[in-house]
Amino acid sequence: MNLGVNLLSWSPVVFLWTVFIVAAVSYSLEKTFKILNFRLGFKLLAISVLIFRFVYAIIESVAQYYVWSRGDEIGKALINSPLSDAVPLSNFLQNNFGAILQSKWGYFLFYSWGRFWINVLLLSLVALCFYAILVILKKYNERFFKEGETYLGLLLCLIVGWPNLILFVPITFVFVVLVSIFRLLYYKEPYTTLGMPMLLASLVIMLFGGYLINTLGLAVLII
Repeated sequence: MNLGVNLLSWSPVVFLWTVFIVAAVSYSLEKTFKILNFRLGFKLLAISVLIFRFVYAIIESVAQYYVWSRGDEIGKALINSPLSDAVPLSNFLQNNFGAILQSKWGYFLFYSWGRFWINVLLLSLVALCFYAILVILKKYNERFFKEGETYLGLLLCLIVGWPNLILFVPITFVFVVLVSIFRLLYYKEPYTTLGMPMLLASLVIMLFGGYLINTLGLAVLII
């Protein structure tokens, strides 16, 4: 049982770090392996992370059901109880899912929604919005991008997760300035694309995201 819990807990860390390393190495070797399609590669990696996050939410929900079903009477009651009328619901949930939440699995479904599903759905929505912004920005000023960097931005958003994603944009632009200064001083190139700053921002967030979220008072956004 403990082994299963440990595997479940560590699998996102291992998977996301592996994907990040693959993306970073691929981006760094772009000039060496020009034959590779980086746009397709980053797109496929982004899809794989999105699928992983949804599958992981499903596994968490099933695991929670299993734990409660094998637990004491309180746990068994929680998976066989409708959601209490005392729980405040938005009009959207009440109008569209009221009947489901009043079924015998109502409390479990509501718990799983708030504990496992809101995070991944919110992350997906915000990441896609950020990707759309990158696509629009590339349309009007392509010098900010190299091949595949819009999909790289989407991929990194999905990797850093929610609420770390809130830090991703400002930290990226800090690195845009720093990388631009470095390239100007050492390579006499006045501009930089967004790929390397986004990778550096992601690395900082993956290493220190929890500390930064707490320090900046953003912990209330953790779902």
